[in-house]
Amino acid sequence: MRDPLYDPARALEDAAARPGVRPTHLHRIGLPLYAVEIEAFVDDRQPYDLLDRFVGRAIADAGLRTVPQIAAFLGLDEAMVDRVLRFLGGVGHVVSRPDGTLALTDLGARSVRDDARYVPKRDRQKLYFDGVSGEPLPAAYYGRKVVVWDAAQAAGQKRHRLLDHARPYRDDALQRLAARPDRRDFNVPDELRQLTFQALGNAYLPCYVVRTRTEQGPSLLAYSAVSDASDEHLERLCRGWPALAHALALSDSGDVRADFGGWLAERDIDPAHLSWTADGALRLTLPADRYTAAPARPGRKGTFALIRLGSYVTPRSHVLQLWCDDPRLRREAVLDRALTRVVSARRPSAADAEDFLTRLCAQLETDPVTLDDLRRHAHKTGQGPLPL
Repeated sequence: MRDPLYDPARALEDAAARPGVRPTHLHRIGLPLYAVEIEAFVDDRQPYDLLDRFVGRAIADAGLRTVPQIAAFLGLDEAMVDRVLRFLGGVGHVVSRPDGTLALTDLGARSVRDDARYVPKRDRQKLYFDGVSGEPLPAAYYGRKVVVWDAAQAAGQKRHRLLDHARPYRDDALQRLAARPDRRDFNVPDELRQLTFQALGNAYLPCYVVRTRTEQGPSLLAYSAVSDASDEHLERLCRGWPALAHALALSDSGDVRADFGGWLAERDIDPAHLSWTADGALRLTLPADRYTAAPARPGRKGTFALIRLGSYVTPRSHVLQLWCDDPRLRREAVLDRALTRVVSARRPSAADAEDFLTRLCAQLETDPVTLDDLRRHAHKTGQGPLPL
């Protein structure tokens, strides 16, 4: 099973970049959904056959209403016109009125107007409703990058905690969605007609919930594959979900050193290096020789690449920031990380680079680093000139 989301460090970096926000815990959860399989009619756009087009236009533009009139107008025999009309009637384009005259249906008139033959066909698809408020998911959650697990797939993975549905599926949910004027925003285009319920199943949306400390008190941010930035729709759901708050609080109440004990032991790091900052951030403060610009030597435990200085790790739920008290090394880490980003970007821009430098300087608590500083660093390390 492929990874449903990007690296959690990206979510933590985004959270930490917000003024006055400190990420303290990260939880991998499966947001409960209802997967509703529906059947509907949709108009399949097909090329117009020549006679179909001419007969349709004879009715629409010339106002002809009988087989003899149409046949005489087009210079065709009546039997051929009758066959065309029977076909157009079969696909819902033409109807016969009680007085025997012919008329185009709305579908037939649209076909003439668009110069395309629209043919109704049955279509099956899935729609998702969240299991918290019972409301439909916005169309963004149907994107190619977004993974939604069915019940079997969710049960087969081990990293994301599956949360229980907070409410049952509403029997009228599909009808209510179909009647909404903004239903296109929820992946139900106007072209779909006669939506009918076929089947219901449980599903789950993989996401990250990041608990934070702010000047106003504890808060949370939510992240999904919809965007690299936080997911405001999920945040509204999560903040109004008491069961989630209770579950996360219980999970976060464990001992920090026990949470990181195995991870630290594997790297031969003394738990005494763990400390809390005044604003509630958990740090692992290591000496400068634990950070290397080159890859760590084989067999040497507890060393990290310099570009990881200031970044976050989450062996379980507690968020730990890798740290060093040497301000010169932290400044070097800012330059290395920014240079790596600029060099690997497809279309680097000076504005993006400056914004990233500002964020990194705040995160690593260094004096400001400018683009000129970055250019000099690139030249010094043999990676210049920069494409900025």
